[in-house]
Amino acid sequence: MITTTHRVQKLVTFSPQLYYSADTKAKELGVPFAEYLRHLIMKDVEKDVANIPMVDEETDKRIGQSLKDFAEGKYIEIDASNDEELEKFVGLR
Repeated sequence: MITTTHRVQKLVTFSPQLYYSADTKAKELGVPFAEYLRHLIMKDVEKDVANIPMVDEETDKRIGQSLKDFAEGKYIEIDASNDEELEKFVGLR
């Protein structure tokens, strides 16, 4: 198995009959064979992965607190394109 940051490549063996049937179906749909397989796999596992958290519990709590603080006005906006304002905020002036 070859793994990169954004993808995994895996060799899969098909019987000639299964490959022919799947390849024919992909062609009928007008998509490449690999894209057809990715779609089938995504549809098969979508319910399983729907409830997998995107962040750990601690990060989720910090995000929730940050959103609450923002809603309560505990944050200020700084125009980062304004060097003078930014330098004043970080104490450089």
